[in-house]
Amino acid sequence: MRKEYALECKECNVDSETKKLLCTYCITQKVFKGKWKLLIYWHLQQGTKRFNELCRLIPATQTTVARQLKELEEDGIINRKVYNQIPPKVEYSIAPLGKKFYGIMEDMHEFGVEFFKANNIPS
Repeated sequence: MRKEYALECKECNVDSETKKLLCTYCITQKVFKGKWKLLIYWHLQQGTKRFNELCRLIPATQTTVARQLKELEEDGIINRKVYNQIPPKVEYSIAPLGKKFYGIMEDMHEFGVEFFKANNIPS
């Protein structure tokens, strides 16, 4: 877990009872905060990907993709495997902790479908 999470939680001004109820939601939000993290996660659910492959799939700069991959790795959501070869090869996959998020992604998909229907948005 990244250090800034603990600092942010310490500075939270919510009363302790509410904190007990909300902290788990808050930490999940912190881990997946970032414009491209859910999309990165979704692509990795489809299977292991190399860095350049992810960069082609995600409409962001390589620097942004690299930063968000690093954060997901630091939080234990994804694995990064480096192969000692020329040219360098790096692969990313979902870590065991990250697999716990699969169900949430399914629920988010179902919510999105229902939201589109409720608001007459073609999907």
